[in-house]
Amino acid sequence: MSWVIAGAAIGFLMASVFTCALVLMLFALVKDPTPGFQAFTKKVSPARLTLSAVFFAYPVWGIIGAVLGLLYKISTEQAPGGGMGSPNLVFTAAVLIVTLMMAAPTLLLLRRVLPGVLVIALAF
Repeated sequence: MSWVIAGAAIGFLMASVFTCALVLMLFALVKDPTPGFQAFTKKVSPARLTLSAVFFAYPVWGIIGAVLGLLYKISTEQAPGGGMGSPNLVFTAAVLIVTLMMAAPTLLLLRRVLPGVLVIALAF
């Protein structure tokens, strides 16, 4: 059970990083909006978008962290062995692959806020 709690705690830390980066990215997008984002902000205000992102970020990242904590526990039992600076090579490789799979499309879609996306990906 401690693995799940540790994972949830790290998930909450990740939610804090995500929230900070998201606010800065939204500020940059609102300051000089693209036509598509400008049309979107006419429907949804940036303040409402930020508050809803903060509201959902903590539970979602907490759940992701708890699941990853559980997966880490399972991976250490099923495929023990360290590597790449981690106690479990399989878990580390899986996290790196998932990070690349999530970050690549986001980097292509949000090129204007590249540093924010990189901060979130590196923190993950």
